[in-house]
Amino acid sequence: MFDAVSTVIPGASKASQISRNTTAADLPALTHEQMGIVEDVYAQYIKNPVDYLW
Repeated sequence: MFDAVSTVIPGASKASQISRNTTAADLPALTHEQMGIVEDVYAQYIKNPVDYLW
């Protein structure tokens, strides 16, 4: 979606949560098909109520 954004770690309040979340950096990148699904979910459920904020 946005090349400048590589990850988001929302709501971590414990060190163990941060540790688990940062292991995601070791996972392979999403495929084009997976990104298409993410973009579809964003367009259908998220974009309309929040997109104007940015």
